[in-house]
Amino acid sequence: MPTSNPILIVHGWGSNYQSFIPLKTSLQTQGYQAEQVFFANYESMEDHVTFDDLAAGLQRRLEELVAQNKLPAGLAPFSLDVIVHSTGGPVIRHWLSYYLKDKCRGDLARCPIRCLIMLAPANFGSRLAAQGKSTLAKLFRGGMAHGFQTGAKILTGLELGSPDLWRMAQQDLFGSQAIYPCQADRGPFVFVFSGTATFGSLKGFVAPGANEDGSDGTIRAAAASLNSIKLSIDYHNPAHPEVQALRQPNAPFAFRLVPGVNHSEIYPSAPVNPAHRILALIPRCLAVENAAQYEELRLAFDQETEEFYKQQKLQSQALQIHRYQQFIVHLRDEMGNDVPDYRLDLHVVDRTIRFSAWDPHDPTTLQGLQAYQPYTTFLQEHVIANVEPHSVNASYRTFFLNLDRLNDLQAQLKGDSRQPYIAMNLDALGATSDLTYATDGLHYLPMEYPIQDSKGGQAEYFKSNTSTLVEIVLQSVPTRNVMNVISS
Repeated sequence: MPTSNPILIVHGWGSNYQSFIPLKTSLQTQGYQAEQVFFANYESMEDHVTFDDLAAGLQRRLEELVAQNKLPAGLAPFSLDVIVHSTGGPVIRHWLSYYLKDKCRGDLARCPIRCLIMLAPANFGSRLAAQGKSTLAKLFRGGMAHGFQTGAKILTGLELGSPDLWRMAQQDLFGSQAIYPCQADRGPFVFVFSGTATFGSLKGFVAPGANEDGSDGTIRAAAASLNSIKLSIDYHNPAHPEVQALRQPNAPFAFRLVPGVNHSEIYPSAPVNPAHRILALIPRCLAVENAAQYEELRLAFDQETEEFYKQQKLQSQALQIHRYQQFIVHLRDEMGNDVPDYRLDLHVVDRTIRFSAWDPHDPTTLQGLQAYQPYTTFLQEHVIANVEPHSVNASYRTFFLNLDRLNDLQAQLKGDSRQPYIAMNLDALGATSDLTYATDGLHYLPMEYPIQDSKGGQAEYFKSNTSTLVEIVLQSVPTRNVMNVISS
């Protein structure tokens, strides 16, 4: 039976509410009345519109509906269910943070959302977003109807490693209070779905990422999932960096793959196919009424996703859909200034190799690195699938790792008597030779060992279908030409 809550459907970039009329029709066949289902229709192709504008606009429109008695329960606590697609994910998350902070004055008990269903949400960005701002995109996607605009500010915010999405995560994932759920037995109960099919090799040739393994042709499963941790790496002591893992106050999120559908196919189109996979999954989500039921369904989704990956093992390597993880790295100095010019590498080393190969006076390190070069080559060519700097702020970069191939490499390392392991190396350049950073003495940072987390437990570096935020702090070292103290 459907809940008594009205449902709000929020579309993605480059789309509008009309694409989701078939979904509304499907909900009506499940018992929802037409007046219970609303569409948020927003302008995603206007170059000057921001996520802030969309949050403020959505708030105005909801207030108008309340005033018109078109939302019978108003914005009463936990009185609204929401279904979003793609960019609609960040839009609704940003609105909810704004609403709870500015309208509710931090009173989380007034949260209006009970159930939030996210279809291929761009929670941690899309590889295609930067390409959406290109000249070709302006011509073919923007066109005369949109004044050759493609929503430049929204797309910048949707890029991999976006500072906007990083700030959103700081607000609702890594804040001081749990938002998902605000109240254990009331919500919001969040469900994230991600497709496994892509748009094929032809579109992938035109738009790299449209046939990317581990994605739905637009959004990576790892970028859709909200099961994220944040790592803080402070290099104030180059030889002994401080590494801490910050866990969310939120409960683990329900995440499930939807096999065989791409980004555009994850919601029903006209004519509606009653056998569409998502139409069987949405009622399971809307039926959840408390924390115990949510946890039961979350674990069931985990098991169903795991079964999908087991079936993939029966496919040839070329046809398999693999497990992936994103590392979103932000490099700054101790005063909070962005450091855009840096190189971060993963190498295979052992405990005798402390420094990077950049030091020509350290032949022992160079020889050690050469001894493990076959492992490192495998790591860099087969495990690291993609590295993407943000187009506006290169201090943010996203590393996309194939964890199935990583497991293959780790199995080889375990059989090596030299006990090699995977480690991170970092080198950064300042704006001039007088404005530098203390990177020459940085030691390799092992990534094979658990990290102490904020709750007194341990966290692992690698976990499939997640995005890990990594904030690295370097010490700035201005030379005497910049500042000196003289005694005369």
